Amino acid sequence: MSDIQSLLDRETAQLVAALDALDDAQWCAPSLCAGWRIRDVAVHLLMPYELSVPRFLLGMARARFEFDRLADRWATEDTRSRGEVIAALHTTPRRSFRVPGAPPEAPLSHLVIHAEDIYRPLGLPQGPSAAAATIVLDQLTGPRARGLVPAGLLDGLTYTSTDTDWTIGTGPEVRATASALITTFAGRTAALTDLHGDGAPEVHDRLEAALLGRGASSTGSV
Repeated sequence: MSDIQSLLDRETAQLVAALDALDDAQWCAPSLCAGWRIRDVAVHLLMPYELSVPRFLLGMARARFEFDRLADRWATEDTRSRGEVIAALHTTPRRSFRVPGAPPEAPLSHLVIHAEDIYRPLGLPQGPSAAAATIVLDQLTGPRARGLVPAGLLDGLTYTSTDTDWTIGTGPEVRATASALITTFAGRTAALTDLHGDGAPEVHDRLEAALLGRGASSTGSV
């Protein structure tokens, strides 16, 4: 837990610094989450820290028990200023992650996945540390990750991170940086061109098919 906490501190500080350096146009630019601006993703990152169980249940009822609808309202209807959102993000490593049953690494995965939703479309050089990326990759590909990774995306392929020691699976290889793998496993198409190896075309086809079945290019609810 202490290792995860220190990584959460580092990744949060990096994201807060990056957000604080954005101009107004970048703050409102599109993110990797369909229909969400960079600002909306930043607000979404606060959701598991600020939404109590009673408010969650009430929100779900108002959203017709569709979590994606609830998450979208939370992200897009928030009226806080940019400074208030960033200040709130700064405090999250020391706050309770209010997702019942979430494993200890869940706050780190939540942060790293959505940080990539911000960094990549803006062309920012930031990315997760090797230690943080390895934990997130393990969670995304672990037995408790059902629903986080598009169905069938991992089957019969070997995934290898080119900038960490992480690898998983058997079959044709797919090579990419850890951040590109995280983005792909999270159901985003933005890093598909960064994948290499004999298995890369299959990943492209599987992800496109999975997203077509969802009726969206990516979601913001992870």
